[in-house]
Amino acid sequence: MKLLVDIGNSRIKWTTLDSGRFAESHSFDRKKTGVKTSFTNEWKELVDIDAIYVSNVGGDKIAEHLTDWSEKKWQLTPKFITSEQKRFGVTNAYQQADKLGVDRWLALIAARQHARQATCIIDCGTAITIDVVTKYGAHQGGMILPGITLMREALTSSTSNLTEVINLTEVIEENEFKTLAVNTQSAIQAGTLYMVTASLERIVDDLNEQFNNRIRFIITGGDATLAMPLLPLFIAHYPDIVLKGLGYYARQGDRQPRVRPKATETTKAVEITKATEVPEAVEVTKAVEAPEAVEVTKAVEAPEAVEVTKVVEVPEAVEVTKAVEVPEAVEVTKAVEAPKTIEVAELQK
Repeated sequence: MKLLVDIGNSRIKWTTLDSGRFAESHSFDRKKTGVKTSFTNEWKELVDIDAIYVSNVGGDKIAEHLTDWSEKKWQLTPKFITSEQKRFGVTNAYQQADKLGVDRWLALIAARQHARQATCIIDCGTAITIDVVTKYGAHQGGMILPGITLMREALTSSTSNLTEVINLTEVIEENEFKTLAVNTQSAIQAGTLYMVTASLERIVDDLNEQFNNRIRFIITGGDATLAMPLLPLFIAHYPDIVLKGLGYYARQGDRQPRVRPKATETTKAVEITKATEVPEAVEVTKAVEAPEAVEVTKAVEAPEAVEVTKVVEVPEAVEVTKAVEVPEAVEVTKAVEAPKTIEVAELQK
C-alpha cells in the first residue's frame, strides 16, 4: 500500500493507494510547530505502507520533517515528485520545467488522463492558479492570482481599522453571507469572494471564446467550495486532482521493466510455409526441364533459407499435397512419373 501526500501552503491532504484503488482522502491543517505530532495523529493506524509519494509546495523544512518521521516510522524515504518536461502524455510549457509548481503539474497530468479534451484547471488555494492543457497534452501556460485568504489577510494586516480576522468557512456554514454586508467581517468576505469569482468568470468567458467552447473547466483547492456558489454550474469540482496525479507516479513505480524473450532454437522438425530459415537448405530458383533423365546425386547447400519461387514443370504433373516435416533431412517418398525417369538418388542437408 502506498501513501500519497499533497503538502500545500496551509493544509496537507493525503490518501492511500492499494492495488490501484484510491481510499477516501483526508486533510489536516499544516501547523507551524508540531507537524510531526500531526503526522503521528493522522497516520498511526496505517500499516503495510511500502512507498510514499509526495507533492510539496510547502518548502524544504516540512519535507525534512516528513522524511525524518517516515524513516523512523516505516524505514521509508519519501519520493518527492518534481515537475518534468514531459510525462504521461503532457508536455510542460515552461522552459525550466521544474519552475512549474508540482501541484499544478500533477493536476495537469490527472486532467489529461481523465478526458482527452482541452481543459482549464482552477486551483483555489492560498494562491489561485489557472492552467490550460490541450486535448493533445500540450500545456498552454497559465496565471496566478491572490487567493481569498491572501486578500483577506492583506486587508486586515494593512488597514488599521480592519483588525478582526474571520474564518470564511464558518461564516458560510452559518449562512451569514450577504451581498451587501452590514458588518466589517461580512464586508471583507463579500468583497474578496466577488473579486475572485468575477476574475474567474471573465477568464472562463475568454477561454471559451478562444477554444470555441470546446474546453472543460475543473476547480479544486481548499477555497473551491467558497467560490463555487458564484461561478457557472458547468465548472466541475475535483477536490483530489493533485492526489490523482500522484497516483500515476505511484503506479508507474510498481511496473517492472520489460524483458524481451530469447530466441527459441528449433532442433527438431522444420515446417516450411513461406521462407523458412534452417542451418542448411535447398534453394530452387528455376524450373528444371529434362528431355532425358535428370539425376540429382547430392543436395545443394545454401546458407540461408528455402525460397521456392516457381513450381518445377515436367511432362507429367508433380503434385505436392502437404508440407513435409522431418527432423533432419527432406525425404522424397514418391517418384515423379515422366516419359523417361527422374531419379532422385540422395538428398542431404
